[in-house]
Amino acid sequence: MTRRFLTDYRDLTALPDFWRLAAVGMASKLPPGMVSLGLLLRVGRDHSYGTAGLAVSALAVGQGTTAPPRGRLVDRCAVRPVLLGCLALHLTATLALVLVARGGGPAPVLLALAAAMGASAPPVAVMMRATWHRSTDSRTLTTAMALDSSMMGAALICGPVLASWLSLGISPVMPFAVVAVLTAVAVALLVNSESPPPHTTRGGHRAGPLASAPLRRLLAANALFVMTVTAVDVVLPFYAREHHAAGFTGLYLGALSVGSVLGSLVLGAVPSLLFRGPKVAVLLCLFAAGTAALTPAARLSPLAVLAVCPLAGLVIGCTFAALRTVGGDLAPEGRVTETMSWLSSLDMVGGAVGAAVFAQVAAGEGSRTALLVIPVIALLAAAIVGNPRTRKQQ
Repeated sequence: MTRRFLTDYRDLTALPDFWRLAAVGMASKLPPGMVSLGLLLRVGRDHSYGTAGLAVSALAVGQGTTAPPRGRLVDRCAVRPVLLGCLALHLTATLALVLVARGGGPAPVLLALAAAMGASAPPVAVMMRATWHRSTDSRTLTTAMALDSSMMGAALICGPVLASWLSLGISPVMPFAVVAVLTAVAVALLVNSESPPPHTTRGGHRAGPLASAPLRRLLAANALFVMTVTAVDVVLPFYAREHHAAGFTGLYLGALSVGSVLGSLVLGAVPSLLFRGPKVAVLLCLFAAGTAALTPAARLSPLAVLAVCPLAGLVIGCTFAALRTVGGDLAPEGRVTETMSWLSSLDMVGGAVGAAVFAQVAAGEGSRTALLVIPVIALLAAAIVGNPRTRKQQ
């Protein structure tokens, strides 16, 4: 008998501790978007915006380079001391940065503290993806990961808006205070759970998840995918400026995000569509088709591009969900959190490369040429990932 449309969401919400896990997930997803903009506005208040931009970069470098070791700590050690230790260091670095920035302290100290903030951030978000893998079965996992991606999309919209309002409307320190509270709440809810995530202490290949060839291909495809998503975010504002339609910039990015959130929610409602087969490659091809549609729209008008943006963004969240789902299935035993941390690190690498490369392509060759390259890279990612066979499929 055909399952009704929202049955999978009902099954997911019926899981023990679902609402606590959902609260932890949302609390862990708001801070990244808030802290980056809050840091830019706080440091930019008493220093140059160049210094503020370097502080945001230092935050990302600190977080990206230490994510896999922090994930490995979670997998190999007791969860409570790891999370509480990270939280204590993170709050200390945050407080020190706020005080140094407020006193107009030296830029090198600010950059070091920003890097320390990123390096000590409790890995709650990646742990939540591992927790979903452990807490769900093969049928509800896709729904859980789709919900996780939709929450991330919503957080990327709401986080910067909230940080901007707090910083400009109340105090430049308020975004940091709210982020500190959200992070502390997420850690407290996770460490006080009735069934803390299991950990392993020994064993496994020294290379960890990187010892698996299918997982290495998945990580490479993930980096290329994030590169293309960032490229769209960079090229569309450049296109709007080229065509004297700067007012469309926010609408373009908002329409992409709305399409991504809606697509994730739909996938969560009908996970059987991608339960078997090369789901990551299929989604990457669909994303390539959506971004390819931007090129003819760009030849028509900025309004036509806006109409296509939700279509281009429709499978972004779904693809992120599929990458995390398959990544968790391919992860070595006891290394799920570390695997998710590698995916997060490569998100940052792909985003940084995409922003740098496509800004140069758009400036040198024009936004339409840059738009032509994006689907090619998405198809390359689909070819690289192929159809990895997970343990569940075997």
